[in-house]
Amino acid sequence: MEQKKRRSSTSSSSSFPIDLTTEILLRLPEKSVAKFSCVSKLWSSIITDPYFINLFQTQSLQICFQKDDNLFFSSIPQNSNRSYFSTSLSFDQTKLPENCSHWSSTESVHALICFHKSDKLIAWNPCTRQFLVLPNLLPSSNDTILFLGYDPIERKHKVMCIPRNRTFHKCQVLTLGSDLISWSWRRVGTNQAHSTSVFTYGRCVEGVIYYLAYSSRRSHMVMMSFDVRSEKFHMIELPCNFTGRRLVTYKGRLACCNRNIERGFWILEDAQRHKWSSQHFLSPFGTGCRDLMSVTNGLNLKGFTHAGEFIYAPDRFSQSFYILLCDPVRNTCRRFEFKGLADNGSVNSEVEDVDRSMYALHTFPNHIDSLKAFATLCNQAKRTGSGQIVNPSILD
Repeated sequence: MEQKKRRSSTSSSSSFPIDLTTEILLRLPEKSVAKFSCVSKLWSSIITDPYFINLFQTQSLQICFQKDDNLFFSSIPQNSNRSYFSTSLSFDQTKLPENCSHWSSTESVHALICFHKSDKLIAWNPCTRQFLVLPNLLPSSNDTILFLGYDPIERKHKVMCIPRNRTFHKCQVLTLGSDLISWSWRRVGTNQAHSTSVFTYGRCVEGVIYYLAYSSRRSHMVMMSFDVRSEKFHMIELPCNFTGRRLVTYKGRLACCNRNIERGFWILEDAQRHKWSSQHFLSPFGTGCRDLMSVTNGLNLKGFTHAGEFIYAPDRFSQSFYILLCDPVRNTCRRFEFKGLADNGSVNSEVEDVDRSMYALHTFPNHIDSLKAFATLCNQAKRTGSGQIVNPSILD
């Protein structure tokens, strides 16, 4: 409140008061706001002010794919009252940091996404279009699995790394946004030995990272949890008839399902009591979506929006693709179409890509568009000198 009063009593050198400029900026898309920070020092100070950052926070379905050393990304709004519509996707394009092509990605966790390959990794905030090169992993970390988590109490991100396809007793943890003088990886004991597989990947829900693993003797599959704040591991037993390897967030809880979503899925009700519930539902392709059933081949469930929409998208594509957001309760469906790349690498809905290369499509449901998270990391990197900030130009 005091911050707002201070702003009301201050006016810019132009005819517009700062309060009016702030209100206008808050009504713009996040990518426009990121660009306008370069207009003037005044606008930059408004956009990076904590008061503005706290107000400017929305959620979207973020999608991206890599082509050579370029990253194409687009944002789909997750709130709509229309029963059905179809629209074309528009993509922005930016240069990846050097030697960062064809990297794997974590999920989107509180505005940040991590890309990694071998012992190298970078953090990316789609809202600011900035990359932050993070410290390299500790030695002997060539074949690893990376998870990104967020502690909502201390408001800190942490990256947790475990070995792939073998039993282990320790993991590596990197705290982002901390006040530590030294910004480096730490080894943390797991308390319970377990092993991972090539199919292991995680999901962060309410400050806890979950991932499927095997018991120490690989006798049976279990669900592991890592509390981001306490850095403690726990083993959760699975139901005897448990099936599914795809972890998603459903109504704020962890859920696990197969690619064939019509079989239903399991929801974790109580981690301490190892209590699960099964959920079955009607196919989302009801009356409002019958015309789209012919294009669902090759689409997999990627998750749910907070509004309860099913998100279907392909894992990979060669030229064009569809993304479907279907709500079986309201009987609504939204289709977003991408028609391909031009020969020069730019997005063009009318030009065919002759080489028919396959691209991995990354989807990030419920992505938080926030300026604050990355501002904290950048300040830490400048303070410790342990991270390189990359702010490539956006090529529209």
